Amino acid sequence: ILSKDSVTVAVDAVVYFRISNATVSVTNVEDAARSTKLLAQTTLRNILGTKTLTEMLSDREAISLQMQITLDEATEPWGVKVERVEVKDVRLPIQLQRAMAAEAEAAREARAKVTF
Repeated sequence: ILSKDSVTVAVDAVVYFRISNATVSVTNVEDAARSTKLLAQTTLRNILGTKTLTEMLSDREAISLQMQITLDEATEPWGVKVERVEVKDVRLPIQLQRAMAAEAEAAREARAKVTF
């Protein structure tokens, strides 16, 4: 997923949902579980695309709530109730992890030089 500040991240999320109306679900959508999964993937990309990396890492609960509300509204006509969404993990590319570690090390060294 590409963030607002052009950082590519891998994100794991879990969507908890139930069929709230089986008749509506069977009538209005061919495969409610698969359709909900695909919609969740698209919704996650859309929401995270508006967030910076810092926001993704610090606002997971707000992102989860926004996803739950959006998905629940979209799946209601399918007879699906989205109970909860959890953003489990945000993984950074290895090169970015190394660059961030090097930057943190440089900052620590700079602080150490100032204190002596």
